[in-house]
Amino acid sequence: MAIQKISISRETLGEAAYRHLFQGFLNKELVPGTRLLMDELAEQLGISRTPVREALQRLEREGVIEPHGGRGYVVCDVSTDELNQRYEAREAIEGFAVRRATELGGDAVKRIREGYERIIAQPQTTAEEVFLANRGFHRLTIEAIDNTHLEESFDLLWNRVLTSDIWARMLDSDDVVGEFDREHRGIVEAIESGDADRAHALVLDHIHSGRTLHEI
Repeated sequence: MAIQKISISRETLGEAAYRHLFQGFLNKELVPGTRLLMDELAEQLGISRTPVREALQRLEREGVIEPHGGRGYVVCDVSTDELNQRYEAREAIEGFAVRRATELGGDAVKRIREGYERIIAQPQTTAEEVFLANRGFHRLTIEAIDNTHLEESFDLLWNRVLTSDIWARMLDSDDVVGEFDREHRGIVEAIESGDADRAHALVLDHIHSGRTLHEI
């Protein structure tokens, strides 16, 4: 696995190490079963073990990797039951957030529309960009209702699908951004219309569709 060394920047070395590993999952350089050795990663990234340990511990908390050996980890594989549970949890969290944001109206809805327009203008030319665009959209409703506890739960669930290859497969579409728009705009419009039942139903249907992508 070829990992570039980290350059000094404003972000902490722990955050930088996490970002590099994050990209490795989405680029399929790190797949389920891959072993991650702390000393080896520190040498490859050109940093000390401490920030690497921070990054690995964060990924462990997020359920992406699990301990394996003294100073090592292994990238987790996900069973069908586990995947089903994660999507059920998403339905509960995102379904509630969409309904609540629709009921709040006003500034909450405005924030969702503005956030959506920002996301749709961003490139989706890599698996990482596709993942971030999709996660960003679904996070909009959580952010709009200002519930930090739901935000934490949302991030935990979404980061656990980092190792899925669905993000790379989405790039097979000739019109990735167009597909993204067609799949999500209806949800935004339902929220803007004030129809909480319709917005809730649309987001649940969309989540169900996302679950089926893991079976292709």
